[in-house]
Amino acid sequence: MTKIVLITGANKGIGFETAKQIGKNGWTLLISTRNEERGKNAVHQLQQDGITAEWLQIDLNDIASIHKAARYVEERYPKLDGLINNAGISGDMQKNPLELKSSELEQLAKVNFLGNFEMIKSFTPILSRNHGRILNVTIPATPIGSFNPLGYLASKASLNSMIKSFAMYYKKHEIPVEIFGVLPGGISTDLNQHQSGLLIRTVQEGGESIAKVMMDRHNHQGKLLMRMGLTQLARNFVFRRHD
Repeated sequence: MTKIVLITGANKGIGFETAKQIGKNGWTLLISTRNEERGKNAVHQLQQDGITAEWLQIDLNDIASIHKAARYVEERYPKLDGLINNAGISGDMQKNPLELKSSELEQLAKVNFLGNFEMIKSFTPILSRNHGRILNVTIPATPIGSFNPLGYLASKASLNSMIKSFAMYYKKHEIPVEIFGVLPGGISTDLNQHQSGLLIRTVQEGGESIAKVMMDRHNHQGKLLMRMGLTQLARNFVFRRHD
């Protein structure tokens, strides 16, 4: 039987590439975006590659859109197997902590934490009937010298804690849903102005890392999985250093 996965923010970047990788393995894709035109364009591109895909409108800022999408999936795709919470915002990662405004922190939390919370809560009833899984794309939330965007880190730290909390609750109450996070490392996308460097991977590499975990048969309940392509990064370092 064909598996079905819903992917948020899948019209471009790592979300689109993840969708493409999974779709090529025969899964049916529900592509959710805020913007209808961009979402339908992504679906069209996937369909051109022979992938079965449909667009859904979801805006993590708009709880009503999440509830509406959940009702639609309940009716049309009750056999949903997976949810990939990929959508998110980074805020201005160049600002230091003293430059940030409370309104900026609030917006980051609203999307990266509260929006994903509502996605998890709304789709758990459907996924629980299918022994489904929820993959959350995230990052290490500890600041380091070269990467210290307070707002982005704080919102992802909340997401990481939420993953573990839901996993503990599911296990305690025997809810057959698996939830975990995947940390694909630095990926060249719009979020970082298409940054490049020895430690930055392509969206193709990042999407492949996420897709592999989504499709594997291992139990990752409550884990934050580092999938930063260390072998590929080492290869990049060796060959680029001698270019």
